[in-house]
Formats: sequence, structure tokens, C-alpha cells
Amino acid sequence: MLRFLVFSDLHYDEVADGDRRVEDIAASAQKRDLDFIVSLGDLCKPVDVNKKILNKFDSLGVPFYNVIGNHETDDCQLADILKFFSNKSPYYSVMSGGYKLIFMNTCYLSKDGREEIYYQHNFRQSPCIYPIVPSEEIKWLEDELRDDMKYIIFSHHSFINDFGKRGVYNRVDIRKIFKGKSVLLCMNGHDHGDSCSYVDGVPYYTVNSANYAWCGTRISSSETLKQKYSYLHGMLQYKQAMSVYVEIDDSEIRIKGMESEYMSVTPDDIGLHDYMWNGVSIKPMTSSCTINLK
Repeated sequence: MLRFLVFSDLHYDEVADGDRRVEDIAASAQKRDLDFIVSLGDLCKPVDVNKKILNKFDSLGVPFYNVIGNHETDDCQLADILKFFSNKSPYYSVMSGGYKLIFMNTCYLSKDGREEIYYQHNFRQSPCIYPIVPSEEIKWLEDELRDDMKYIIFSHHSFINDFGKRGVYNRVDIRKIFKGKSVLLCMNGHDHGDSCSYVDGVPYYTVNSANYAWCGTRISSSETLKQKYSYLHGMLQYKQAMSVYVEIDDSEIRIKGMESEYMSVTPDDIGLHDYMWNGVSIKPMTSSCTINLK
């Protein structure tokens, strides 16, 4: 059996209680007999002062894996990000318990036919296409899926979210690569929301943020909301640092989520009464579900 904990979008540097949230996630991990822990991106700024976060997770005695999020690239070059996380490549695979774990990098854009890594918000330049999985990584992915293993895919951006530019632009091409392979589960972050759905028999699970629902464009679209809630900087914080615990055996995948609540301002307060934003649910929770593998 494979057991692991996943969290996403901690955004440590953006909030006053980042240390408490790191401790909450570490405490959740220590309750379990884990094989590894995964951060799905936007963990923190990749600078020396934040090495204490990595040291905390490394101290738990199991491998700590990460994918690159779009905000890790805000101020740092790719080489600095890789050095911070002690990674040799922006995308990589490892074996664990007979399963192949594939960690993808979706933080690329295409401009004038050139594929570039995210850096200093260059994805906001116009015109460009983002986020994408670049051609070199696609070839690597195809090679990784040739060995008839059981695969678990981790990425920052979603391969199914069709809302705006939230999901990977060439997501249909990526899903075609997965089709017919033993891809047991795809997990992503980025959307600061909760979702689980299937495409071509593959389950895609969006892990909610360990920190907040981001509703910045909703607030900025209304003068009334801007005046009332500008201090939030678009963040509707959850009380607990949320994560999900996953067990996989030959017969099923069991995902155990958790429920939280908003610290103060809720989606109701800004008119999102259906608790949907950016194509996902922003209820303060990570869903629990069971996926049959037989």
C-alpha cells in the first residue's frame, strides 16, 4: 500500500500565520505512516530565509517532493528555484512502492512560437499562450509512460479546468497521452479550490489551498467591494491549513480530505453564494472520495 500527504498553495510569505500553517501540515503528516509528502506548488519564495520550511518537512523522516508553482517564479530564475528545492530538473519522476510518481512543470508560456519558462510575471504579457506544457517536456512525458507501470501525476496547473486560463492550455494533448495508460490519479493545485472529476476514466483531483480562496478579481470588479475589502488583497483565508491524505492499494484509492471554515470574510460576503470561483468549489474543505481500480 502507498500512503502520502498532499497540500498546495501555502503562499507562506503572503500571510502572518505562515509558520503556524507549516506546523499544522507537519502535524497532519506525523499522524500517519507516510511514504512521502508532496507540495503542489506556490509553497514559498525560494530564498534562503525560507529554507526553514524545507528543513521542517525534511525532519519528518519521509521524502518531500514538490512541483514548481507560478509564484515561485515571481522573482527567481529557474536555476535558483531548482537550487532551493535541490532538484536537478524542473520535471522529474521517482519510484515509490512499485508506483511511478511523475512531477510535471506546467509553468511555461508560448510567445511568437517560442516556449519560455515563467519569470517575473511574463505570462501576463500580451500576446502569449499560457500555461503550457512545452514540447520538450511532452516528449519526456511520453517516454516516462512507456514502461507499463502504474502512474500518479502531480502538477501545479489543472489538466481539466476549462475556466479562463486556469488550466493548462494544451491539456487535451496531455490527456491524450494519458489515455490507455495506467494513470491512476492526477493531482493539481493552483485553483485555490476543491474539485474531483473524471475524463476518459482518469480521476483528476484539485487540491484546495492550504491557506485561502483567492477572489481578487471578484473584489476588484466592484467599487463597493474594493472599498470594503481592499485589506484582504483578494484572500479569503481558511482557519486550518488544509491537506489531503491518500492511500492506494491494488483495489482502490482512498482520499481523505478535511473540513475547515473561513476566518472572517466568506464568499457570501462578496456575493459568491454558490461558493464557485475560477471553475472550482471554494468551500473551505478538501473532498474525501474512493476511486475503484478494479
